[in-house]
Amino acid sequence: MKAMLLVTASAALILSACAGVQTSSGGGSTNVAAAPGGSAMYCWKRSLSESGDTLLCNWEATSRDACKSVGTLANPLSKGSVAAGPAPAGRCENGEYLVQVTTK
Repeated sequence: MKAMLLVTASAALILSACAGVQTSSGGGSTNVAAAPGGSAMYCWKRSLSESGDTLLCNWEATSRDACKSVGTLANPLSKGSVAAGPAPAGRCENGEYLVQVTTK
């Protein structure tokens, strides 16, 4: 019984340590859920820029990957493929704020 409690406590500790994204921040930003049929893309807020009908950023498929990103690659994303956003999407442990778009 003690061994089971130890295993359970260890698993909970490991899972909490693996959580790389804070879902709330002092700035009042909230996570945005992806619309059905669309997929979410995340990037660093400070890396986001516009060029014509393109959003340039270090786009990643998950917020965790975006937090781990080095933020130097500006991947193009056509504004025509965006259904919603960019919108605030929380803050990484490294201090970077994220934005999210939902693609069509």
